[in-house]
Amino acid sequence: MGNKNLIINKPEPKPGILERGDLFAIAIGMVIGSGVVTLIGPAMAYTGYSVWLTYFVAIVMGFFMVFPYIILGGTMRVAGGPYSIVTNLSGVSAGGLVAYTKLVTPILNSSFALALGLYINNLFPGVTVKTIVIVGVVILFVLNLMGMDVFAKVSKILSAILLVTMVLYVVFGVTQIRQPIFDFSGAKMFTGGFKGFMLAALLLINSANGYYNILWYGKDAKHATKDVPFAGMMCVPCLFVIYVGLAMVTGGVLPHDQVAGAATILPAAKEILPGIIYKIFVIGGPIMAITTTLNGVFNDVRYPLAQSAKDGWLPKVILKENRFGAPYIIYTYTLIIVLLPVIFDMSIVTITNIFQVITFFMNMAVVYAIACLPKKYPETWANNRFHLSKAGLYFFCALSMVIYTIIFIKGLFSIKLEYAVAAVVVMLVLIFIGIYLTKRGGIRIETSIWEPSKEDK
Repeated sequence: MGNKNLIINKPEPKPGILERGDLFAIAIGMVIGSGVVTLIGPAMAYTGYSVWLTYFVAIVMGFFMVFPYIILGGTMRVAGGPYSIVTNLSGVSAGGLVAYTKLVTPILNSSFALALGLYINNLFPGVTVKTIVIVGVVILFVLNLMGMDVFAKVSKILSAILLVTMVLYVVFGVTQIRQPIFDFSGAKMFTGGFKGFMLAALLLINSANGYYNILWYGKDAKHATKDVPFAGMMCVPCLFVIYVGLAMVTGGVLPHDQVAGAATILPAAKEILPGIIYKIFVIGGPIMAITTTLNGVFNDVRYPLAQSAKDGWLPKVILKENRFGAPYIIYTYTLIIVLLPVIFDMSIVTITNIFQVITFFMNMAVVYAIACLPKKYPETWANNRFHLSKAGLYFFCALSMVIYTIIFIKGLFSIKLEYAVAAVVVMLVLIFIGIYLTKRGGIRIETSIWEPSKEDK
């Protein structure tokens, strides 16, 4: 046996500056991303005109899937992401699982990169999608290497522009719906039966629950356990209006065959928006949304991997920085992971399914850790914001695990056998490496999860 493993909780910082409104704006920016502008057509291929109803179901399922995170946010002040949750609440080896899952999660950003290529290709049809993707991601990579986090300062403004753009698209389009999207017995309604309807909902679900990431802003919140869960939950009614409205318009202004399977919402947008407004919409809406999301991947990956290396899960050599302070080894690794699926011609749907498979183990570990709250912090749990009993918490955690499991199984059966096997084998190997390193010892973990202050109770 090696050295003992240590879990050290970082000292709690003073209350942050983010008010309820700031947190809500950040949460909305997190959830409204490229999924909504790329997955409606593929979902419609599964279920026809009922795609708007599918999105409604996806939002409800998405909420119950991440509700344990919201419960945690109303009980504890959290920073540091899933890594802090699992190591603090359920032990060291689970930290390895989270650390290693972060090595493969950048694959989802391949779907954002592909979406960017599809939208720009619509404006410049002479350039291939693959070329646009590779050039676009490399440009963002170089800018980040130069220490230029181009969009970070304006992402809030861009999220607001995106929100306004999408609402206008819905308002413009609702009056022009010509297809029988409310005819529940119509030939193009529920085209794939119950199975098709659920496949569509499970495809859309990832684009409908990103607001739970607001939990990691506990450190920066003024009243974390009051405002963080509120900001997350307020996104849900907004999604009903924007996402369901977007699906109604996208699926309802053109005949079924012109929209079902389409990789973008542009066929419908072109139909309802006049020439110049259409071009402004494409740039100010989808392209800007995707670019900001895609740019964020470099920092999204940087911090968890750097922390993992400091704690002993990964080699410390990856922490090397260039003269601009950019961790060039981590950024280069991220670039490769994002571009590989594009080079191998995977579709957005395939990438989404692979992502759902590889994140399953981590998600289960996090939800299990949240279920340990009453045991680890009994007094704090007794005062949780939702007034839930232990049984109530276990019920919502079990429901979340069931939904994650359904998505995992759907993902496995929706991709080529070799992709499914590779994804599961990679994750199992990483789990065993984590267990081995935990047994060997010498892991020194820093977590950041705190019981709420008196002002927040």
